[in-house]
Amino acid sequence: MKKVFWVRRLIGKPLVSKTSTAGSSPAGPAALRKKHMRKKDLILGFLIGLIISFLIWPVWLNLHILLNFWSYRWLLIIILPILTLAVVVVAHLLKKITNLFWQLAKYGLVGILNTLIDFGILNFLSYLTKIYQGGWLVVFNFFAFFTANINSYFWNKYWTFESSEKAKTQEFIKFFTVSVVGFLLNSAVLFGITSIHPQFNLSASQWENVAKVIGTFIYLVWNFVGYKFFVFKK
Repeated sequence: MKKVFWVRRLIGKPLVSKTSTAGSSPAGPAALRKKHMRKKDLILGFLIGLIISFLIWPVWLNLHILLNFWSYRWLLIIILPILTLAVVVVAHLLKKITNLFWQLAKYGLVGILNTLIDFGILNFLSYLTKIYQGGWLVVFNFFAFFTANINSYFWNKYWTFESSEKAKTQEFIKFFTVSVVGFLLNSAVLFGITSIHPQFNLSASQWENVAKVIGTFIYLVWNFVGYKFFVFKK
């Protein structure tokens, strides 16, 4: 063994570590990040729950339901961040099976955040003006929808799909195109359903939100397909 050592020293060849194996490579920072959860993911998961808890308030007021529990609204600030944090942790564990679980979980949380921004603004404006149908409702929906979608662009780009490239004009145009189609689908459903007299003994504000829920489901499906395969395609 000593002879081999000195021969290698003389010919200038480095000794191979006993722990080295063929085809193996040291785990770098990128590999470690894939195995261990980043603080960034935990912070963003907690932040989503915190923001959502406040956005529920205008929806709650406009719906005029369970107002006897309004004094307990502060509990949402504690419960929702814990729930969203739990979703992030569980999704990261399931990431070992397939990365799709991790991506869908993040998209789902961002989708809930954007939906509550959308619903929060719409309900806040309707609550102040008492407008629940017609052209003005579409105007309200425009502000609510595009505020939520601009927020969606940055969250999905840098967290859900983790696109490392800087925002480009071409990419934003693609995002805007997907968003416009989503807005048209959403507004068409909202306008069409609210044009019908409220059903099932629902109030005008509740019927408005039923229409919004149906429209939102349609555009969420559309947006995921558009973002993944058109806007943020790697």
